[in-house]
Amino acid sequence: MKKAVSILVLMLFVCFLLGVPARGEGTPADGNMDEGPTSEATDDEVLKVKCTGQKVVDLQMRLRDLGYFNYKITGYYGTATADAVRLFQEQNGLAVDGTVGPETRRVLYSPSAKRYTAYPSQVASYLPASRGGRNSLGVLVEWFSKGQYLFPRGAVAKVIDLYTGRSFYMKRTGGTNHADSEPVTAKDAQIIREIWGGWSWDRRPVIVEIGGVRVAASMHGMPHAYDTIPNNGMQGHVCIHFYKSKTHIHNRQDPDHQAAVMRAAGR
Repeated sequence: MKKAVSILVLMLFVCFLLGVPARGEGTPADGNMDEGPTSEATDDEVLKVKCTGQKVVDLQMRLRDLGYFNYKITGYYGTATADAVRLFQEQNGLAVDGTVGPETRRVLYSPSAKRYTAYPSQVASYLPASRGGRNSLGVLVEWFSKGQYLFPRGAVAKVIDLYTGRSFYMKRTGGTNHADSEPVTAKDAQIIREIWGGWSWDRRPVIVEIGGVRVAASMHGMPHAYDTIPNNGMQGHVCIHFYKSKTHIHNRQDPDHQAAVMRAAGR
């Protein structure tokens, strides 16, 4: 009888042990399985350069709808997408960093997002003058009425030195009376130094080629003031002047720059 009771007690103890779940990985301390972590994306996610996927596709489509992104939809967050985001942030009073965080996302997809006006008809009107080949001269484009829109902030243009025919790439990073610009890469900065014989304030006639248009311009080779592109071989920016553009400090046309612009136009 005692043996039977002992066996019964042992069986009840084993059943009790089997009925209690063990603490382990993925099990909350209080045993509540509904409070574990999830893998769903949140609104705090930041889209930036090198990101890929459907969210980047949605971003590019929205930027294109608003007039900021004029390229093929790729789903890859490259420099063109980052530049479009910076322009959107600038136009909408946001912190300009080229990434899409919660605040930029909120404004971007809101009804109050400001649209950007493009000027495709102006570019088309200049195209016949750009078909003269590598050594053709540039056309005169008045800066305030047309030039600043043809070469907007954030745009990258090919710049060709009129006398040597050598070229490099410059990004417009600011400026109102003319285009404050910086070399895109260290190689571009090195070419500038070679053409000017070192950093120099000398004005040289150049052709600014953007969107298939060759525009007469003038550029000096002395970096100064603010700098926005890291590791590009130059600290600061240089000034690119166009027909009837002006200096920032004195708000007047620089005669040496304007003379170089006219030479770039063959006049």
